Amino acid sequence: MDKVNEFEHGEDRRPYNVSKSFQQLYGPEANFSYRAHTADEILSDAKKLQEMIQDHYEKQCPRLAALDDYMKARNTGIYNDENRRVEEGKADHRAAHNFAKIINVFDVGYNTGIPIKKSSDNEKINEMVTEYDKLNDVESLDSELWRDFKKYGRAYELQYRNRADEDRSVISNAFETFVCYGLDVERTPLFAVRYPRYRIGIREKVMVSVYTDKEIITYRPTTMAALKLVEEKRERHYWGEVPITEYSPDRYRQSGFEDVIPLIDLYDAAQSDTSNYMTDLNEATLVVSGDLDLSKYTVKEVVEMKKANLLLLANGVNPDGSKSQTDAKYIYKQYDVSGTEAYKERLQGDIHKISFVPDLTDESFSGNQSGEAMKYKLFGFQQTAKDSQRGFKKGLVRRYRLLLNIKKFVNEASNDDLGNFTVTFTPNLPKAVLEELKALVDAGAEFSQETLLELASFVENIKTEQERLQEEAEEQKKDPVMRDMFGGDGDGNE
Repeated sequence: MDKVNEFEHGEDRRPYNVSKSFQQLYGPEANFSYRAHTADEILSDAKKLQEMIQDHYEKQCPRLAALDDYMKARNTGIYNDENRRVEEGKADHRAAHNFAKIINVFDVGYNTGIPIKKSSDNEKINEMVTEYDKLNDVESLDSELWRDFKKYGRAYELQYRNRADEDRSVISNAFETFVCYGLDVERTPLFAVRYPRYRIGIREKVMVSVYTDKEIITYRPTTMAALKLVEEKRERHYWGEVPITEYSPDRYRQSGFEDVIPLIDLYDAAQSDTSNYMTDLNEATLVVSGDLDLSKYTVKEVVEMKKANLLLLANGVNPDGSKSQTDAKYIYKQYDVSGTEAYKERLQGDIHKISFVPDLTDESFSGNQSGEAMKYKLFGFQQTAKDSQRGFKKGLVRRYRLLLNIKKFVNEASNDDLGNFTVTFTPNLPKAVLEELKALVDAGAEFSQETLLELASFVENIKTEQERLQEEAEEQKKDPVMRDMFGGDGDGNE
């Protein structure tokens, strides 16, 4: 594609070596942020916008699709290798292992398993945020945003006001969304593009919409194969900024498991080779050696013997001049069990070590350890989590800033800013409550029954539990058997 503007097209144009390596298959151009001097530079020329959309579709979407495949155990490294087993008739098992899902699920659970807390020193802002979060089921939305955020290295949120005058937030598909930023150091969003694709019969259509800081531009349905943008309508919005927010863990926009994909490919190959060996072991070759005239067999007959796992050998001659005896035996490949298993264990360990995600099946991790010991094992992961949380927090602050903008426009808010707005992440980890409680009690701390009941996972409603305890106490006082113990008259009276 010709250079149409300054949206970071200084990439190296050298051809990449197409191999199993994910990093070699998808170079820097597959993860660039689009940039321009002004929004008008692109939007005033439909051809430039078309080329930007095609660039995203052709260069960036394949990388996103590959990352999605690894999350779903459709590992392209093992499944797309056409040269793994070139010999016909031999086993060709291809085992894919979803380490990517393990890493992503742990990451999502750690950071969003306990809902993210947002608060301001302005009570009206808190009420506005609480109402918005409840309406949009933000606990679930934040979790899904984090999933994309760490799966693709980017996630997108679209805010809009519906016909019922409700302010809504939804996740926007990373395959069909991108943001174009300005050249300023703050990387101000100039506009965002959504181009959802849909199918009518065998024809795929695409609907392109552009979101600027003032309006939404919609284009007529077209196709990706013959993309042609014809403006259909313009609609004003009042969010004050581009109403699509991009969340990214850092400026590199890397997936949380992208660095270990080559190791996952190696582990897949090793396990697949082991499975192939175990299958082919049942097809050992019968070797017959004796007084045979091998010259009478044609090449075709020898090939057929090989397919039948039969090998004929002529007798050899012993040092004393006598011929070796006729013999028949089975031979098969030798399997270095200890070496192969050690190799696979090393790969598995490297995957967890480099991704900073602990192996929860490792007895040394999940054994009898104190809470503090587990924290040290998670230290590396916690450092990367902090970096990701900072990136996610920027997106959340922007979400509520846009909300305040539109609330002010429709006279539903009078605040000029969010106040001292804070976002708090609580790690979702097993807590050594008994250790902590014992240490505090030994130090002289006292706790109410309500606080202690809050620690019980099987108590759903503390007030209901307290009412039950009170009722039981009253019943015991009325019980004749308990009369002497309480000193009452059986009716609860002294």
